[in-house]
Parts: sequence; C-alpha cells; structure tokens
Amino acid sequence: MKKQAIYPDPEYFSRYIDQVPDVSIMEALEQSLQELQTLDKAKLAALGDYAYAPGKWTVKDVFQHIADTERVFSFRALLFARNDKNVAPGFDQDLYAAEAFTAQRTFEDVLQELIAVRQSTIALFRSLPEEGLLRYGTCWKYQMSALAMGFTMVGHQIHHLRILHERYLS
Repeated sequence: MKKQAIYPDPEYFSRYIDQVPDVSIMEALEQSLQELQTLDKAKLAALGDYAYAPGKWTVKDVFQHIADTERVFSFRALLFARNDKNVAPGFDQDLYAAEAFTAQRTFEDVLQELIAVRQSTIALFRSLPEEGLLRYGTCWKYQMSALAMGFTMVGHQIHHLRILHERYLS
C-alpha cells in the first residue's frame, strides 16, 4: 500500500510521511534498511561521540534515538493493526536519549541494534493485511493508521539522516 491510502490524516506526523518517496510501505521499509546497511560506518564511527553543538545529541545518540523511536512507533502500529482501542502511550525522547548509555557502546553496536529493529519492523509490516494497515487509533492527540505509522518511521529516519549529513558530516 502507498501513502495515498493513509486515512485519517495524521497531521503532525505528515512532516515525516511527506519525506518518503511514492512507493509501497514495504518498498519504503526495505529501502530504508538498505540505506542503513550501506552507510559509511568508518566515517560515522569516527564521529560517534561527536555532537555539533553543546546540548545536542552525539552521532550514536541520533542512531539510538531512531531505534528507540521505531520501537515505540512499531508498538503503536501493532496496537492499531490489532484493533486495540487503547490510546498509544507517548514517550519522552530526551529522557530516552539521556538514559541510553551510548557513550559506553561502539557506533557499530548501536547501528546493528537499529538494523535489527528495522528488520523486526519489516517482519511486522509484512504480516499485516491491508485491513490491518488501514486500522487506526489514537497516537498522542492524533488519529492515525498503522500504515501512517510505518511511513512515519521511514520518514523519521530520512529526517535524522539528513540532519546528520548537514550538521555532522559536512
């Protein structure tokens, strides 16, 4: 299924969804995994503990943030796809980043974790029929479908990799 099938409009999350190319959700997830697998690991590892300004996340923190966020978003997609009417829980991204202990890990370790998380997300979305993808629930204060949550995860990665290129690698 493609982005055109997203209903209802997830408003706030459209800023991520709009960054994803016009492909099916499975193509988008697979392409995003391939992008992670082909990153310049040596260059990123050398910058692993670098933050471009005081109070900003390190390169390792950014990749851990993508993984943590994807775990939360995947759980939300699962709730919606399984027709669970509970409001999806929120999370404090800054608290998660502060408690992630990335300084004690290698960049390669953090990246491999993110790749494993993405592979798990792909398995989840591969298991969902169209009916499940189109089910929706409440995320924060917005209604959104499991399909929208999937495109949000891909767009979230695109967003952060763009920031990495602009502020860390240039």
